[in-house]
Amino acid sequence: MDDQSKTKDELIRELKQLRAQSASPPNGPESTIEQLQSLTQAAELMLGVHDLASLWPNVKTAVQNTLQPDRLAIFLYDYESDALDCPYASGLSQEYLHRLRQTFLAHPGTEQLYQLAPVWTEDAQTDPAFAYRREDAVAEGFRTVTLFPLIGNQGRPGGAIVLYWNEKRPLTPSDLNNGYTLAHMVALAINTINLFSQTNQNLLRERQLNEISRTLNATSDLPTLLGTLVKMVAELVHADAGLLGLVIDREMMTFYPYNVPNWMTLRPAPRPRGLAWEIVNSCKSILLTNYPSHPEAMAKWIDAGVLAFLGVPLRAGDNCLGAITVFNLNRSGLVFNERDLELVESIGQQAGIAIQNLRQLAETQQRAAAMSAALNRQAELDLMKNNFTQSVSHELRSPLGIIYGHAELLVSESLGPLNEEQKQSGEIIMRRVIMLTNLVDDLTALLAAETQELRREEIDTILLVYSLLADYRMRASELGIQLEAEIDENMPWILGDSTHLRRVFDNLVSNAFKFTPSGGHITLRLKALGNDVQIEVEDSGEGIPEDKVGRIFERFYQVEGGSTRRHKGTGLGLTLVKEIIEAHRGTVSVRSQLGAGTTFTIVIPGFWPE
Repeated sequence: MDDQSKTKDELIRELKQLRAQSASPPNGPESTIEQLQSLTQAAELMLGVHDLASLWPNVKTAVQNTLQPDRLAIFLYDYESDALDCPYASGLSQEYLHRLRQTFLAHPGTEQLYQLAPVWTEDAQTDPAFAYRREDAVAEGFRTVTLFPLIGNQGRPGGAIVLYWNEKRPLTPSDLNNGYTLAHMVALAINTINLFSQTNQNLLRERQLNEISRTLNATSDLPTLLGTLVKMVAELVHADAGLLGLVIDREMMTFYPYNVPNWMTLRPAPRPRGLAWEIVNSCKSILLTNYPSHPEAMAKWIDAGVLAFLGVPLRAGDNCLGAITVFNLNRSGLVFNERDLELVESIGQQAGIAIQNLRQLAETQQRAAAMSAALNRQAELDLMKNNFTQSVSHELRSPLGIIYGHAELLVSESLGPLNEEQKQSGEIIMRRVIMLTNLVDDLTALLAAETQELRREEIDTILLVYSLLADYRMRASELGIQLEAEIDENMPWILGDSTHLRRVFDNLVSNAFKFTPSGGHITLRLKALGNDVQIEVEDSGEGIPEDKVGRIFERFYQVEGGSTRRHKGTGLGLTLVKEIIEAHRGTVSVRSQLGAGTTFTIVIPGFWPE
């Protein structure tokens, strides 16, 4: 197990083990009880420290008690940034530390960092191996120098503790061994603190990611979601500021800012202007450490001091809806890493789906509102139509009755004799009045079927059909048409309005007589389909053209159009049939063959009488 994979508790146990080992007298004769006690105290000092700032004073105390240097410096090496940092120093000038950091990586002496054993010189001012630092040694006034590597993750040196003595001091093997042990303790303590810090940071980021996910799922207002999202993403990766760009109508991008300076104007950006459009067009992320060097860098952002830049697409499947960008301001030391990029990319995918869902929800709500308004308007128009139909029907009945009565008086010659032409005119008036009266009756019945609650009475279906046969047998005989019936013995009853149902079958049978020539036949069939009642009216008449069968239930539709049609009617009979049957929760269908006849089939829910 390497240091990176060790838990905090394991590292603390290792420190305790080192402390226990150092408490036993070493084999080397040069080791002293005082040094052993100092190592034990050093282990005690480093246990339980949870931040680097608190660790360094304890390291200084442990080193001072063990090896008594006059000065010391702690250097840490960052492999990601390839930089050397000095988080703590004592007794050394800032100029010296600065020169050391600047030249450490480039100078051949850097190789010393990668050695796993201590490196030392008794006199840095005269030792040829330290000639490149001789001026610094003279200027700072130190002679003996020793470097103990801090062995960090995966067995690699992560820095060093460098000790300085103003006078030459011979270092015994015991001194070097104790210093090495001390450096190993410090490295373990640093690793423990880093792991502790990383664990806390991961927990914090996990909480932030959960909060972002909750916000994406809970926020129903798109502008609120976008403004909140860019703020939360910037805080997640510790960015100074951020922008969320959303594509509008495919050619324009509008922005939602977070912590952008007030002096910067943010106007919608047309395609393909800027890095945000580059991210959208490629649907790929961009991570920059030197924003001004990018070809799409904008002057106003360079003026704002942007160096670090991270941008990811807002993806919903294969669609790129916009981009989230975060950055530093005023050339701060902010640096984004691959971990930051992965986090923001995952948020970009979640946010893209959430934005698409909210857009679809908004569109659905708009369509629903438009449909509701249309339905309300249609309901108003239907109410106006029904009121108009009811008023006209009522107003027509009285004058039609008067016209019919006077025409009948004239035709009957009760008011005086008429010649043949006058008598024919009177008969025409009477027929037309009857047609108008039938039209008013159909309109009134249709309106009642649409708007009124039907009566619910128990109807014997067999008696209903037999009464139809009794009413139409004489007419069938007069027209030379054979009227037949096929009726099952046991039939369910119907719960419905007998007046309306009688009008249905009157219309169907009347139509059958109208379109069936002499010598033809009409058949009424009554069948039980479980609890349903099926009634068929079949004729051997003219039939209906195939291209017109689908329209025969439309209001005022006539199969024979124009003024030359042979069969007169209002065009409301079959519409009335459909409305009444559907009001009884039933269905009506038709099959027809031109020249061979037509069959209407009605199915109505029924019940078996007790």
